[in-house]
Amino acid sequence: MLNEQLDLTTKPPDKKWHSKAWLIFTVIAIALALILYFTVFRKGEEMADSPVYGEDQLPAIKVVILNGCGYDQLATDFAAALKDKNIDVISMGNTPKPIYDKSIIVIRKGDKHDLERLQKMTGIQRWTSALNEYHSADFDIIVGRDYEEFTK
Repeated sequence: MLNEQLDLTTKPPDKKWHSKAWLIFTVIAIALALILYFTVFRKGEEMADSPVYGEDQLPAIKVVILNGCGYDQLATDFAAALKDKNIDVISMGNTPKPIYDKSIIVIRKGDKHDLERLQKMTGIQRWTSALNEYHSADFDIIVGRDYEEFTK
């Protein structure tokens, strides 16, 4: 058995990794296609399946309107300009000092989604946060001297 000669011409060749490279590349391509499908295309389908509600189907945003610049009846006039919007005016009043040149939304206990809705409905983009869980409304709107651009 030890003296047995090996016939190198009839021995099958060793299989190397590069001889199956097409199989490896095919598996990698399928895996990448599946990853792409589930991350890009399925995300779009999930968003399309989620219901999109119009403003009239969402709950009204509760606000307090404050006259921040001292003009007579400004809070009342501003509230009247919002009457056709999905905004529930809880109360109106004046700020302690009429120093506001720019109108601003104050977050009291609302969230970012409601803030974006309120900004879209009023046109007021400036905002600040003064959270108070016991406040009567989700937001305060302090109306400044620039009120005319938001009451058109």
